[in-house]
Amino acid sequence: MSFKTDQESLRNWFLNTKRDFPWRKEVDPYRVLISEVMLQQTRADVVVPYFERWMRLFPTVQALKEAPLEKVLKAWEGLGYYSRARNLHKAAEALSNGFPRTYSELMAIRGIGPYTANAIESFAFHKKVIAMDVNVKRVLSRYFALNCTKEAKNLAEEQLAKSKPQEIAEGLIELGARICTKKPTCSNCPLAGGCKAFNQGSISLFPLLKKRKKSEELFLETIIYQYKNRFGVQQRKKGELFADLFLFYEKKTTKKNFDELCQRTGFKKVIATATCYRFKLIPRLEVVDAPIEGLEFLTLDECLKRPFTSGHKRILHQLLTYFEREKTA
Repeated sequence: MSFKTDQESLRNWFLNTKRDFPWRKEVDPYRVLISEVMLQQTRADVVVPYFERWMRLFPTVQALKEAPLEKVLKAWEGLGYYSRARNLHKAAEALSNGFPRTYSELMAIRGIGPYTANAIESFAFHKKVIAMDVNVKRVLSRYFALNCTKEAKNLAEEQLAKSKPQEIAEGLIELGARICTKKPTCSNCPLAGGCKAFNQGSISLFPLLKKRKKSEELFLETIIYQYKNRFGVQQRKKGELFADLFLFYEKKTTKKNFDELCQRTGFKKVIATATCYRFKLIPRLEVVDAPIEGLEFLTLDECLKRPFTSGHKRILHQLLTYFEREKTA
């Protein structure tokens, strides 16, 4: 058995069992770009409504290019890793005259890395390349019993079918997401016959995983300043973490003070992650007699139109619920 022959079993499995995602119904370079960037660090089922809304708001590269950045970030709100949205907005300028077809030209565009460039080449232009996301790395590492994913990619691409190679490339992604997971169900795998790790009984050895760096935990008191029917927010500056996004005022606190606040604020704590940080936020409401310098005071309706960080968006929804209860009390 070899990948050259096994891949046909993979193709049949993929075509007969693939999941029904909107980015698979109509394929072009722009839709591939948006879906693949959204799918980085995010589960496919979570991405579906974001992708569909994005395509309604920005159906073409030109529409994305002409959209204000704030509108783009608002459409991305909740997906996290907002630099992806900013880079897509910038990429739209470079792509307004069409998508390049070579790997080097695609890599020259901001926000397009090796995986996304290969995905566009494969899914949109049907080239004989494999897009190596974490799922494919796991599949090929086990299939060839190699911890060098570059070597495994080269071996697979050398044997990749000339006819519709994109089906094999996408089938590998599907296989890694559904069958060849961290705890694989090898009995259902169309590649099991030729999988070296499976046949050697060494699945647990591949791929070799790097130890993840532990996130730094930060305790933050989030103060929602209320002036009349408006609430104080601030927009992060370019170059800062969460650049261009909106937050309520927050300040670092100790774990002890954080735990005490959790007992008396009337709001629930919120846990959010970003890069190497794990944020624990506890909101509290504070009514003020005048606007505070450095904060922009917005109504709740205005807040809903601005792009907030994922943690502060959850705080905003707690605030909405709080005032809804106040109305009916």
